[in-house]
Amino acid sequence: MQNAKKLKNALPFLASLRSNSPLCYSWIMKILVLNRGSSSIKCSVYDFDTLPNSPLPPTWEATAENRSTAAIQNLLRGLKSIDEIDVIGHRIVHGGVFFSQSVLIDADVKKKIGDLAELAPLHNLADLEGIEVFEKLLPNTPQVAVFDTAFHSTMPMAAQVYPGPYEWFEQGIKKYGFHGISYQFCTRQAAILLKKVPHRMVICHLGAGASLCAVKDGKCVDTTMGFTPLDGLMMNTRCGSIDPGILLFLQKKRVADLSDTLYKGSGLLGVSGISGDMRDLMEKRTNPRAELALEVYLHRLVSEIGAMVAVLGGLDVLVFTAGIGENSPFIREGVCEALAFLKEVKVLVIHTQESFEIARECYANQS
Repeated sequence: MQNAKKLKNALPFLASLRSNSPLCYSWIMKILVLNRGSSSIKCSVYDFDTLPNSPLPPTWEATAENRSTAAIQNLLRGLKSIDEIDVIGHRIVHGGVFFSQSVLIDADVKKKIGDLAELAPLHNLADLEGIEVFEKLLPNTPQVAVFDTAFHSTMPMAAQVYPGPYEWFEQGIKKYGFHGISYQFCTRQAAILLKKVPHRMVICHLGAGASLCAVKDGKCVDTTMGFTPLDGLMMNTRCGSIDPGILLFLQKKRVADLSDTLYKGSGLLGVSGISGDMRDLMEKRTNPRAELALEVYLHRLVSEIGAMVAVLGGLDVLVFTAGIGENSPFIREGVCEALAFLKEVKVLVIHTQESFEIARECYANQS
């Protein structure tokens, strides 16, 4: 099949064959996923003949640390069957007030993604570039936008509204939250592992970008990132939550310089002066600044988890995921030791698979 539209039209007929014939008929949707993170690009291809709950391995994947358009094109050179792709899925970081679920991409969707780039400067414009690359390569193939903000649309108003003038909220200035694709995947995986949906769960997505999510009965009730992906936890190069008075104090600096400092010169890198990579700092712990950066990171992580636990009214399950969450025993042990007073909390390490989750959304959108 050349594209997902043909597949969609064929589904009722094929389903009838499957249910009424002793022969085994099946169909495959080939889904290409482009996941542009804050530090890398991943391309993956999945073959689905039904909507899976447990993750399936991609039939092909490639990763580049360079996030440029040229890097996407270079990755795709390793894919021999690009003309067989039925649908393309994109991780889009910021959906703003416009998108609370995945959507088929058209000109209006593209415009809104671009309009939101100011709120996610490291991501949305790059995501838009990825869409345009595939418009040229596969102009007749449908593309689906899967939003990191969508999972958080269930937050109560009390968690969404900032304590400024209410006009801010009316203008769309509110807490949106991010890493929602990862949280959606981890929520379902935790339910599979535990054979039930956890009542009160905190998920720690700790990568180059980092945030927490308080999940109650499978729904997000709070998260640490806010209006932009700059808020909340200390990250590799982003500052996370800081006193807004600091920005007023520093406003004599050019706004562009200040933005660059907050997004690219803060976090682990800013405090240590050495690196924003947790692995580098672990190797250089004899350096006082490296040790201080690790201590600040852990302190702020524990205090933010405490806030999420308070919102949930307790904690049943704690999940660690993403690059640091999955691969840093130092961070996991530090958190668990600090929270030992909670007792009887199940701790899970889940390998997040955002690309698989995006593929699931594409299949659901096009089926």
